[in-house]
Amino acid sequence: MLGTVPAMTRRSPTQWLRDHPAAADALLAALVFAIVIGGLLTIRSDSPSGSNRDLDALGVALALFQPLLLTVRRRWPVRALWVSALTLVPYWVLDYIDPGVSIAVLLLIYTVGAHVPRARSLPHVAAVGLILSGVMVIGVVADEEDLPLVAAVGNTIVFATAWVLGDSMRNRRAYLAEVEARAERAEADREAAAERAVLDERGRIARELHDVVAHSVSVMVVQAGAARRVIDRHPDQATESLGIIERTGRDALDELRRVLGVLRSDGARPDGPQPTVDDVSALIERWRAAGLEIALRVDGRSGALAPGVSLTVYRVIQEALTNVMKHACPATVTVDIRHRDDAVTILVTDDGRGPRSTDPGIPSSGQGLIGMRERVELFGGSLATGPRPGGGFQVRATIPIGAATSTPTPPSHSASERT
Repeated sequence: MLGTVPAMTRRSPTQWLRDHPAAADALLAALVFAIVIGGLLTIRSDSPSGSNRDLDALGVALALFQPLLLTVRRRWPVRALWVSALTLVPYWVLDYIDPGVSIAVLLLIYTVGAHVPRARSLPHVAAVGLILSGVMVIGVVADEEDLPLVAAVGNTIVFATAWVLGDSMRNRRAYLAEVEARAERAEADREAAAERAVLDERGRIARELHDVVAHSVSVMVVQAGAARRVIDRHPDQATESLGIIERTGRDALDELRRVLGVLRSDGARPDGPQPTVDDVSALIERWRAAGLEIALRVDGRSGALAPGVSLTVYRVIQEALTNVMKHACPATVTVDIRHRDDAVTILVTDDGRGPRSTDPGIPSSGQGLIGMRERVELFGGSLATGPRPGGGFQVRATIPIGAATSTPTPPSHSASERT
């Protein structure tokens, strides 16, 4: 469409002048120059009254020089003010009629107040004001002008007012700039917090998925291998292994449905209860059915553990047993859960042969113990893993009770961890 102007080009003249300060200063200088020229022409056409001197070439040059200083008022505000004052003094001393020449010095005083810090602008403006006011007062006292003393005082007040207006404008701009900077920082903080929340939630979902998938798939792989080896000679055992695979798969699907519930558009939490420390016995029974020899010892009463702590206890034991199946099977495992008033401690030990016995058919992502450590440290706890002096491997986790609101510590990784 020929008559359509892009939105980005439709800008007000005021906005254009803000974006082009040099052009704005040139336009201001031209306006004051026109006022001075108009005054000069009026004075030439009418006979001057009183004791004022007629304008000659020097007076016209001094008068026309004042507006030119406005073109550099933002680049060199203090210098322009002093040059204006020092050229205005002889203009007044020689008693020329003022056809709007003083407008330039007022604008320059305003500019110094608006663009120069107060500690620097105030001494210069005060010195210039004293000089110009002194010249006016001297002229009144010497009776060389028809200007009354109150008019000289009034001009001094006008000079001070010009600076106060400029200083107020500078303070207002500084305040608005600070408000904008704070708004930008607040927006950046909100975006960073949102990104951290997304990353935390993704990490939580990843840990849950890993715990569910790694545990269930490891059981199914082991049972499928056992069924394959005995299906010809002992079909009953193969049938039992296939039943374990089926039950494990169904349990995994149920847990996956709960975990993936957090990805729904309404942002709801997973449906159904999450595993707790009370479900550890059932977990161990499934692993026993898968072929692990496990002894469970519980010392003390679990009491009212926070849901997150209870889930973490379950996941730590689940991951530790999964690692035994991956890396140390066949092995005898001992699971100790010790409840104290201030903390709960989990100790999982095995007498397996270590990582060299890993079944290549069992999947391993390398993230199991990392996720376990992140879970424990999220609640202010500690995790230690590594080989046992007498052979085998151990996992020890201590989680303070009631520490769910403690500040998480950055995850650290031990060189001896199994993955």
